Amino acid sequence: MSKFTYYTDGAATMIRKNGKYLREAGGWAFVLLVDGKKDSFQSGGCPLTTNNEMELYAIYASMKDFLSKADSGDIIEICSDSSYCIDIFTKWAVNWQKNGWKRRGNKPIENLEIIKAIWKLMAEIENDSFILNFVKVKGHSSDRFNNEADKLAVDAKQAAFKSKKTVGYDGKNDNLLGGKSRLA
Repeated sequence: MSKFTYYTDGAATMIRKNGKYLREAGGWAFVLLVDGKKDSFQSGGCPLTTNNEMELYAIYASMKDFLSKADSGDIIEICSDSSYCIDIFTKWAVNWQKNGWKRRGNKPIENLEIIKAIWKLMAEIENDSFILNFVKVKGHSSDRFNNEADKLAVDAKQAAFKSKKTVGYDGKNDNLLGGKSRLA
């Protein structure tokens, strides 16, 4: 049994123009440790996104990566500095699903497509006898691997801004990325 620890992060820029917020480029990244030793990393981005979408995509890519490498009984630990992302999957999503993927008061859920994609991967992880844990880490602190994931995400954001290309998991284009309009 192995423990796969993924440090995930996302970065995005929004600018204020004529009283409105406009979306800009963003990047996502993960750093993987297997049994406490650094194994690999990935990053990517898209030219038009939000920080939350990038944070979520880093978790999605981590789960995809885990499922491609793990054996039954392995543990996946997702370390994120985003309370929003962790709360979605540890507190809110179960009720959203029960309510037809709506928030209280029948309000729509932002980033629903990627949230549902992660929820599906979580079910696959649980069905394959893996153990999944989410861990909240403090952002921009002394955590070496969180800082590394942050740097990779920022670098990917800059690359997406310059290239105007979308890069998802395994360097491929992904329909879960970049579906946002320019206005926030």
